[in-house]
Amino acid sequence: MADIRQSAAYAKFIRSIGWRVVQCQGLGAKCYVFIRPLGFLGAIAKIQRVDRTLDWKELYKILREHRVWMTKLEPGTWHLAPSTFRQDNWPLLASKTQRVDLKNIKPKKDCRYIMRKFSNSNFQFSNNFQEFYEIFKKSAKRKGLWIQSYKDYSSLINSFGKKCFCISVNGQAGALVLMHDRIAYYYYAGATAEGTKQNLPYLVVRECMKESRKRGCGIWDWEGIYDERWPNKGWRGFTHFKKSFGGYEVEFPGSFTRWF
Repeated sequence: MADIRQSAAYAKFIRSIGWRVVQCQGLGAKCYVFIRPLGFLGAIAKIQRVDRTLDWKELYKILREHRVWMTKLEPGTWHLAPSTFRQDNWPLLASKTQRVDLKNIKPKKDCRYIMRKFSNSNFQFSNNFQEFYEIFKKSAKRKGLWIQSYKDYSSLINSFGKKCFCISVNGQAGALVLMHDRIAYYYYAGATAEGTKQNLPYLVVRECMKESRKRGCGIWDWEGIYDERWPNKGWRGFTHFKKSFGGYEVEFPGSFTRWF
């Protein structure tokens, strides 16, 4: 299964926010290389979730042509990076994730308990992208987190088109889901303080999983959980939330950097 960061839709989005997109030959197919021009300072590059061995000679030629002085490689599988790339401790992407088989969802006891509490309540669901962004923005402000501008957010949605959707409930919790290669990615999510208190994110995920199945997806990807190799204490809470829906862990090799 190809990762979403190696999809044409994601490449279109990256290009729309000012990056150059170049394809490099890999074993059996081409892979996207994203290059960020920095004017007279040259450029930096990132290659993410590549699941095949690259043509390193071709890659180095591309990097030289674009005056790249720092390249970030985050493989999707455990193939070896060349010796010119050194493993680092600052991955841009989550180095571990949780996935759920949408045809065989087995939520844990605490999740089932919360879901039962929703059975006799009335909720208003929405698939309005702007409404979700407002929830997302309020959630980030409450937690002191940075989020992308509405302009870039709109570019993401326009790039994915029918391969994305959002669901919000009562204007207090919501999520944006992106889809590629029959995988649904829990890409952005947020909730107000009241929405969190009412456990509405659980309801949002349930509805998003149902919608993902309707749209032909077989796998749900949580887009990151806590990883003991590069620990971030702030990830423990939402990792518990994500794992309460069951599923299995997927571990990535981490992050490698080459300085030119």
